[in-house]
Amino acid sequence: MASKCMRYLLLALATSALCASPAGAADWKPGKPVEFVVPAPAGGSLDRPARLVQKIWQEAKLVDVPVNIINKSGGGQSVGYTYVNLAANDPHRLLLVSGPLLSNHITGRNKLHYTDFTILGQLYTEYNVLSVRNDASFKTANDLVARLKSAPDSLAVAIGTTLGNNSHISIALPFKRAGVDIKRLRTVVFPSAGESISNLLGGHLDYVTGGLSVASPHWKAGKLRILVVTAPKRLEGEYAQIPTWKEQGIDAVVSNSRFMMAPPGLTAAQIAYWDGILRKTVAAAEWKKMVAQEQWVDEYVSSAEARKHLDQEYAEMREVLSDLGLAKSP
Repeated sequence: MASKCMRYLLLALATSALCASPAGAADWKPGKPVEFVVPAPAGGSLDRPARLVQKIWQEAKLVDVPVNIINKSGGGQSVGYTYVNLAANDPHRLLLVSGPLLSNHITGRNKLHYTDFTILGQLYTEYNVLSVRNDASFKTANDLVARLKSAPDSLAVAIGTTLGNNSHISIALPFKRAGVDIKRLRTVVFPSAGESISNLLGGHLDYVTGGLSVASPHWKAGKLRILVVTAPKRLEGEYAQIPTWKEQGIDAVVSNSRFMMAPPGLTAAQIAYWDGILRKTVAAAEWKKMVAQEQWVDEYVSSAEARKHLDQEYAEMREVLSDLGLAKSP
């Protein structure tokens, strides 16, 4: 009888241990203040969403410990990347990144690859648009493509803020797939997307590419025409009238997504915790309001799926940057 009871006791203990292990793992929470690193100056396009995330986490008490924004700008965002990468296995240091993490690695400006981090998920994405003045002779994106196929250097395009960035890729990829010699494009770089638009409106350029949020006010004011958006399908609301490249018969999609990352070496439980927090963040009313105001696309992607997105984006970037002569050897 004692032996039989002992077997039941051992079985109960084993079952309890098996059940307790996953639950204990899922119960991980930050044990000290969280550093939320923004690899850009305060007030910029990465800083503003980061500060809203911080506000939501603290006011809704989603994260129990203090969350501190740390701006680590410089080196094409590489200063911030390095600071986070060096904190291996630490789930208390987070990083908000965009396209330069990929393009700077391809062009050799930064040695860190996206696989040198723990990918926590995609918070949102935005798409670029190609715009011309209202008096331009090009009525569609295909009109522009036809001109560039015959004479790639006959027109000047403006981008901000550096060659090889997301804006540059947003024209180079569709033009390449349409048969344009993209190496011969006349590309003029300005310090900001706003200056690119100003020079287009001033008649100094023929077309411009950049984020929808920059072009939108001038489009609404009737000062320019948006010919195409780099999204996989038409956007919603008033922007639904803007066609995609796919509708022009050119299979090209270019997004500028914002990803949340952490140092390398996080455990499954730590990733699961942050995944849960991020899902609650993008569901918050304040977050959705900002997404609408900025003309972003509310598109959360989990850690597992985000890796696939980055793999595809990186491959397409390398393809285009190689053709432009901007890619370094792998």
